[in-house]
Amino acid sequence: MKKLIAPISVALAFLASAPSAFAQLIDCAKVQAPFQGLCTTSTTDIGGIIGAALTFIFIIAIIIALFYLIFGAVRWIFSGGDKAAIESARGTIVAAIVGLVILFLVFLIFNVVLTFFNVGITTITVPTIP
Repeated sequence: MKKLIAPISVALAFLASAPSAFAQLIDCAKVQAPFQGLCTTSTTDIGGIIGAALTFIFIIAIIIALFYLIFGAVRWIFSGGDKAAIESARGTIVAAIVGLVILFLVFLIFNVVLTFFNVGITTITVPTIP
């Protein structure tokens, strides 16, 4: 574990020191064909924002679960035959796999419910009061 602290802290420091990016405003009259979707997206479309946020959360959760799966595998490799370390690594791997299964089941149930109500995951419409 001590061998992993230095590379992880260097990687986190590198990612934390990324410079800011300042975006330029888009002139929709000059936008070419593949990027016209940027002009039609409204920031007041709360349903689209919710759908995009849910998709983003699912992707981040999958990445975290895969990180724990790889972390458990690395711990198993570096256990050196120690029974307690192997059991701990096996527990991490099992927990990561169970987390992935639960995440995919939630995604499946979420899509089934949205399909039942005829709503797409990225096109959630929120009713408004006139």
